[in-house]
Amino acid sequence: MSLSIAEKSYLFDSLSSAQALRPDGRLPYQFRPIEIYTDFLPSSNGSSRIIASDGSECIISVKSKVVDHTVEKDLVQVDIDIAGERDDSILVESITSLFNKIIDTIDVSKLQLTQKYSFKIYIDVLVLSTYSYPVSLISFGIYSALNSTYLPKLISSFDDLEVEELPTFHDYDLVKLDVSPPLIFVLAIVGDNIFIDPAFNESKVANNGLIISWSQGKVIAPVRTMALNNTYVKGFKPSLVQEGIDLVNKYGQDIVNALV
Repeated sequence: MSLSIAEKSYLFDSLSSAQALRPDGRLPYQFRPIEIYTDFLPSSNGSSRIIASDGSECIISVKSKVVDHTVEKDLVQVDIDIAGERDDSILVESITSLFNKIIDTIDVSKLQLTQKYSFKIYIDVLVLSTYSYPVSLISFGIYSALNSTYLPKLISSFDDLEVEELPTFHDYDLVKLDVSPPLIFVLAIVGDNIFIDPAFNESKVANNGLIISWSQGKVIAPVRTMALNNTYVKGFKPSLVQEGIDLVNKYGQDIVNALV
């Protein structure tokens, strides 16, 4: 869907005014409605399907593998596919790089099985459709998938440095994966105003965008800017970065509570 010049001009004036009014009536801190379904892929250790009110949709699958962590150091890997985009496109590569960087903040000690072996977690993301920058949608989906992930229960000894066999697991007992993945929020800057979770039409007139990561009750690195369109991009007041951080710090825990 494209917007005419008149529509963009009207929308920009509306969003940048002192009494800003979003097209769908949301307040600056409000998210669009989403639906989340978990644990629906029988061949995965965990899964989620997330659908936004604008029709954007993605599916996340979490699978595990036992690896020797003395050889393989990266214990969490994220792969992202976006329908209609090449695997080597700038959009796919930049989002995949962002998530692999932010996922490093997970406490991988929770994945350790023995002194030699750990679980390696593979997170596969398929974005079926997207009408706005999909980072928040993917982030919420990964959070929900990891929180619905169950792994086999270990029954062999922890002290196995001199043993070559792989760890032994219970035949049917499972243990919930106890990790707290970070969340990533996208914010749009229009004039001197800032809005969380911009819709397609808001992104088209945004002067700039912010990507803010949040975990364990506070904003964490990376915090970065990004262009949400190729037309309206320009600089902004540095104070808006702090305003965006304050907005995420204030409402981040509410989002976590809604996802659990």
